[in-house]
Amino acid sequence: MVYINEWLPNPTGSDLANEFVELFNGGDKAANLSGWVLKTNGKSKITLTGTLGAGEYALLRRKDTKLALKNSDEKLFLYDASGRLVDQSAFMSLAIEGKSFSRVSYDQSGAQHFAWSAPTPGAKNAVAADAGILRMINPVGVPLGKNLGISEFSGLAFASALAVTALLMFALKKHENLSKLFFARDEEIW
Repeated sequence: MVYINEWLPNPTGSDLANEFVELFNGGDKAANLSGWVLKTNGKSKITLTGTLGAGEYALLRRKDTKLALKNSDEKLFLYDASGRLVDQSAFMSLAIEGKSFSRVSYDQSGAQHFAWSAPTPGAKNAVAADAGILRMINPVGVPLGKNLGISEFSGLAFASALAVTALLMFALKKHENLSKLFFARDEEIW
């Protein structure tokens, strides 16, 4: 099985010279990657060629592939030649400068375990024992985003309305003329 093993979206130094995505063939046979596509959640994508032997790594450097990675909220998708989603990887928030997003483990249930670690392009990932491991349960073929249910949406709408009301009340009380207008504060006339 070929999967996304490691990627460096925010390298120290030049993004063009140092960004990379690494694929790994964890299967027991060589995989023909001709026609496979690797793409980001933006418009960046590449079509792969060649063969990846069993237990081998394919290092795809940005300077060679022109595949640009975002430094925040990035997702990668790997499709086989028939267009079937084979693997995906994503992080939310900001990428840690100089650290790669590295696979710690992968299991057949779809659970993916990643951590930010020192880059190991073309070699086995070296994740420290104290690294913050992110567990993503995103089975292949299922969208990464979650649709909000009606109760979650209602709670979010209520919390947002409450926050806006509190800010409005604060602004009205702080601004003297608005405060007089809305809260009928009378001025003493001498």
